[in-house]
Amino acid sequence: MRFMIIVKATKDSEAGVMPEEKLIAAMATYHEELAKAGALLDASGLQPSSKGWRINYSGGKRTVPILWWHTRSTGLTRTS
Repeated sequence: MRFMIIVKATKDSEAGVMPEEKLIAAMATYHEELAKAGALLDASGLQPSSKGWRINYSGGKRTVPILWWHTRSTGLTRTS
C-alpha cells in the first residue's frame, strides 16, 4: 500500500516560503524512520499548485484552462 502526504496549500506555501525549522526537523526524522522501515519511496516534494493545471471532468469529457494552440496537441478543450 502506498500513501502520499499532502499539506493544504497556504499563501506562504504557494509563494515558496519554507516552514519553520522545527517542522522541517520533525519531517526529516519521520522520513528517516520510514526509510529505515523500507516504506519511503520518495520524499522530493511537489511543486506549488500555481505551477499545475486544473482538469475538469464532465460526462466523459475533460477540459483544461489552457491556450487554444495547446488544445490541438493534447486533444483537450479550452475552458477560459
